[in-house]
Amino acid sequence: MALYELDIPWKLIEPEDPMEADMVDIRDVKRKWLDVPYAEISPSQVLDIYLPEEGEGPFPTYIFLHGGAFIAGDKQDLQFLLAVDGINRGYAVVSVEYRKAFESKAPNALYDVKAAIRFLRTHAEEYRLDPGRFALGGDSAGAYYAVFAAATAGIPAFDGPDPVLPDVCGKVQAVVAQCGCYDLLIMTPPEEEIPKEGEGGGLIPPDLTTIFIGANPRKFPDAAALLDPVTYITEGFPPTLVQVGRNDVVVPCTESQRLAAVLEKRCGRDRVRFQIFDGWNHCALNHIVTPDWFMRENMDRVFGFLDGILKQADGE
Repeated sequence: MALYELDIPWKLIEPEDPMEADMVDIRDVKRKWLDVPYAEISPSQVLDIYLPEEGEGPFPTYIFLHGGAFIAGDKQDLQFLLAVDGINRGYAVVSVEYRKAFESKAPNALYDVKAAIRFLRTHAEEYRLDPGRFALGGDSAGAYYAVFAAATAGIPAFDGPDPVLPDVCGKVQAVVAQCGCYDLLIMTPPEEEIPKEGEGGGLIPPDLTTIFIGANPRKFPDAAALLDPVTYITEGFPPTLVQVGRNDVVVPCTESQRLAAVLEKRCGRDRVRFQIFDGWNHCALNHIVTPDWFMRENMDRVFGFLDGILKQADGE
């Protein structure tokens, strides 16, 4: 990834271990709060807040969720390039860490994301955020959580057994879903195709959905249906940008097409913008990433969409 020439003003820090992800260099960002805890169950429940260099706010806020196949990723890894340029465009940008599947099974990470939104709304004045202009976005597994959190904002059962700040509104005003996966059955290979222990395999375990929920979804299709965010989309779902690469080798682009179709059917054509890019691959992993995702042209698409909702709402 670091070999690519990106036309946005961000650099990547290459790790010593080539198997680890590049990290976005945020050392020059002057106004930031790092590793802010939004809950107390796990050290993973932290977030970073970045503000534009100028202005007192309150700022429209883009809350970003990294992907990583439910088991990996980091709030500062190269996926953050999908969001961080927002601070150059008048946005506060928040990058959320959450419990991953080797630490805690589904739907605990969903509870984390929703707790983070409620925390940010509660502390909006302290961090100069506009609580009425929150957008939630992510790529791959992050898109899954973004759609899930937005769709269940009014369903207390999906806030967890002992939620943080349960009386605070968890709604967002816009959603960005990039190369997302939603149907766990689609992502679960037949059992006979899963390599046995000692047979090798790639960087991503082929049975990652089993790791994610603690059981093979093909054996429990009802559980898989309950964990499909698209199930909970209603006519009140926020305006949404759906982006996907037609040549995605990790998640079928049909998953994004299905999401867009459901949004159009239940919410209306004007509530969804669907963009599919020929030749683009997945956007979450170092070694198969398509650099187009991080170019200025795509940042213009994403933040142009958000401007039309969040800044227009404030009369900017």
